[in-house]
Amino acid sequence: MRKLTIQNLLKKMTVTHQGAQAYDWRDQAPLVHLVFTYGSALFVDGFYENEPKQVSRFAEALLAAHKVDAKFVWQYAAWMREPLKGKGNRIQGSLVPALLDGLLGETEHTEAYVEQCLRWRADDAVAFFGHYFGLGLGRPSAAACRGVARALTHFDEYQLMKYAAQKQAVRLCDVIAMVRTSLEAIGSPEAERVLTVGRYLHSSSRVRREVAAQLPLTSARRKLFGRKKTFASDPAFPAAVAQARVTWEQVLGHFGEGGEEPSPQAQSHNRKLWKAMLETQGLLPDMAMLRNLRNMQQAGFTTQQLGAYIEPRSFDKVWPHQVYAGYLAAPAAQPLFESIFSRTVAKLPPGRHLGIGDASGSMSVKVGGAFSSITCMDAAFCLVGLMSQSSGLGASFSDSTWFRWSSSYLSIAKRKPKQGMLEFATDSRIRKGMGGTQVFGAVLELIAYLRKNKDVEPPECLWFFSDMQFHPASGVTENDKLSKGLWAEARAHGMDRNTPPLELALKLYRQEIGPVDVVLWNLASYEGVPVPADMEGVLLVSGFDANTLDQVARWRQGELAAAPAAQGVMASQEVVLEAVRAF
Repeated sequence: MRKLTIQNLLKKMTVTHQGAQAYDWRDQAPLVHLVFTYGSALFVDGFYENEPKQVSRFAEALLAAHKVDAKFVWQYAAWMREPLKGKGNRIQGSLVPALLDGLLGETEHTEAYVEQCLRWRADDAVAFFGHYFGLGLGRPSAAACRGVARALTHFDEYQLMKYAAQKQAVRLCDVIAMVRTSLEAIGSPEAERVLTVGRYLHSSSRVRREVAAQLPLTSARRKLFGRKKTFASDPAFPAAVAQARVTWEQVLGHFGEGGEEPSPQAQSHNRKLWKAMLETQGLLPDMAMLRNLRNMQQAGFTTQQLGAYIEPRSFDKVWPHQVYAGYLAAPAAQPLFESIFSRTVAKLPPGRHLGIGDASGSMSVKVGGAFSSITCMDAAFCLVGLMSQSSGLGASFSDSTWFRWSSSYLSIAKRKPKQGMLEFATDSRIRKGMGGTQVFGAVLELIAYLRKNKDVEPPECLWFFSDMQFHPASGVTENDKLSKGLWAEARAHGMDRNTPPLELALKLYRQEIGPVDVVLWNLASYEGVPVPADMEGVLLVSGFDANTLDQVARWRQGELAAAPAAQGVMASQEVVLEAVRAF
């Protein structure tokens, strides 16, 4: 039986999946709980919980937040979906409005925020309707249907047709049919365009020829794809591609020459395809550019040539770990990926930062599903690599004592000269572990490391990238990295009383090393907050986006409308809540 302590009696506690105490903020701060716990949720089977359980808990968190602030949950939905200033989370961007509409019914916010959430990609509207059928939410309200119709009017013919052929239970043509009345009520040229696309998609092949005459891009595409592969060598090919505005998949699928090791003739042929696409504005989005750098190199483009095409791009909708995934798939293009990565995360706040990534087994969960090549651990370490830009250091925590080859909890290393951020993120010196999540022991070893290495200036800000499922501090055993004095201090602070391990570790660090700001970056969606609401100098963030760096910068610079960071974690969270309320 767990001992009752004053801490347990005064503050609501919970337990991590690894048995350590943590704070339960669900009742105390439902808005912060929603943002911190679920800001990274992509709703795939996790290490500890499956997808249905995650969605169920998420729905409860949304309803709890709605009781406190009815508009905030809709703003949260818009913030999660917005790719430029928000989180860029497409899954939550369609799921949250569907859950709110299905569980709450029509509200004064429904129509406007459904439009705001679904206006970024046409297939978001498809996903939105899919949630109703998949989760048994019934039918969308009239306001939700009006919002979907308004969202569809933001797309031109290219954007609508791009996702028209996807084979799902609910198709784009079905969505257009379900909101046809609302589109007709809008009565604008944009609404008529959507209706025309719907008629085209629902028509037989014979009727489609007639409807296509009203769709300029579709007519141009039919003409383009009636050509043979040799048309790629025709001087008119680039203009035909620009007129049809086809996707890169369609161009390569119809005109490309395949093979893992293409012949010189195939390389020359494919180079013409890529050149036409690169020089057609809007045809090759940033993510498509990122995914195809290796293919372009295989087609004969040099690093310098590709660099010239990359230069004017912002890559501001790209998550950092997506750049990292590209680097892992095509390490020969490292200079290009390093260049993209540096601008994707150019928002790193000033100061000396140390990133500490969670290298425990639970971080091996795939980001985006079973077929993804990237894990939560990869997402953590590409951010550790970013932090090394300021301090030259990177670190990880785990518990290698599980495997009996070491008694260490912290792996820390200096970045080598000329080593890029992405290359450092794969460095085996910091990517050790895969045992338990022993954050307390790692911070103790960090204290010892900074004491021993006087040439290393302590960081001004510590970043922990983790799923926050820590092991109890009492699991730490003595080793040759920890002095007797430090061990005694740890016991005096309560390591044997199952005090939340990171809270205890940060108190010790500040006592032994000095003041430090702390960012806890949650990369999963499990319950429990590692620190109490009144702990000073700590910010809770989550997600996979680079915009989170802006919030940290504002917090560290004291740009809080509500209260300074010195008043504790709860006050610090205003910088995140303000970002949500801007939507």
